[in-house]
Amino acid sequence: MQLIRASLLAGLVSAVIVVPAHAALFDLPLQEQNDAYVFQFFSDVDDIRVTTHQNRYDVTLENDFALSLGLAHQTVVIPAVDAPPGSEDAVDAITTASRPIRDIGDAYEEYARTRKEVQFDLSRPGLGLGYYFSSEEDYLAQMVRAQWDRDFANENFNLSFGASYGWDAIDPLEDADGSDAADHRNTAYANVVATQVLTPSTVLRVGYERFWVGGLQHNPYRNVYVAGGNEIELHPDARTRQDVYLRLNQYLPLRASLKLEAKAYSDDWGVTSTTLGARLSQYVGESIVVRYRYRFYDQSSADFYSDDYTTPGGIDGFRTADYRLSAFDAHLFGTRIHWSLESILGDGGTWSGLALQLGYERYFNSNNFSANILEAGVSLGF
Repeated sequence: MQLIRASLLAGLVSAVIVVPAHAALFDLPLQEQNDAYVFQFFSDVDDIRVTTHQNRYDVTLENDFALSLGLAHQTVVIPAVDAPPGSEDAVDAITTASRPIRDIGDAYEEYARTRKEVQFDLSRPGLGLGYYFSSEEDYLAQMVRAQWDRDFANENFNLSFGASYGWDAIDPLEDADGSDAADHRNTAYANVVATQVLTPSTVLRVGYERFWVGGLQHNPYRNVYVAGGNEIELHPDARTRQDVYLRLNQYLPLRASLKLEAKAYSDDWGVTSTTLGARLSQYVGESIVVRYRYRFYDQSSADFYSDDYTTPGGIDGFRTADYRLSAFDAHLFGTRIHWSLESILGDGGTWSGLALQLGYERYFNSNNFSANILEAGVSLGF
């Protein structure tokens, strides 16, 4: 599958007008401000389209306090089923759809859903607090988060703790199979991260994360082919997830750097995974940075995953059509170029912070899925 993603970053209007207006409105002791607008568009050969608008406002206040506000508006468009009614292709597309289908005619019409998002963060050195809110036609999500960190050993060692709690209200739209009962999902999260400066050019980071998830965790609109018929997907309503990771950042001669990452993951659904990754960044001249990336991922399947369920009860009463719970391995590699135009446009002018970005990534996995991802962008800092 060929994927094309284009992103355009600009902060012209909102940086000049919006942030100063907010500062004046609340009479904030403003010291520094940054603003950005991001537009992203995604499309694939199946004509699924995702359009995202993002605004971010960052303000630094007196006493080292900082405020950050993020807004996003996203629209996902799923095309109509392109197959003769009653054909095998049409049945497969309808029964495995991740969208509500109130009657058979809906499957042959384009479907769109919209998500609106707000994020707010208040921080100062060593402490951060945040709140997240997003809403869709059938899903409302909220989350609060906090983080604490402190430096030791003459700022050569840093220890941080983070935690969050999210509560989601899920109210599926009325579907042809009757799966429209309201439900919920709650997620608690905690992490601890230790960062050590090993040498003037080497930094090591070790982290541990744990998630506790309760409530609805399957797609209420997706069916599973079971013993000659279709049944609603059903996952356990509790899941504990954890991972440990190690990251090494190494500065190299000739203005280059290398970042290495390893992660091990497991959960009580039987899924285990390993991630290995590397990133190399290199300056070319004074204004161009070239980045190279590779990542390998391998995972086992969930205990209740099967390619062919033989009984309506699935495995231990559960069943899934989510390929992400199957066993597979995946590879991702690519490159990105960041070109600062300050040397061309001059230092100190309105356009001195202008930069261009161009990237390409290739992804493929053992489930016969592959993607070419192209990304282009323009950024302007204030």
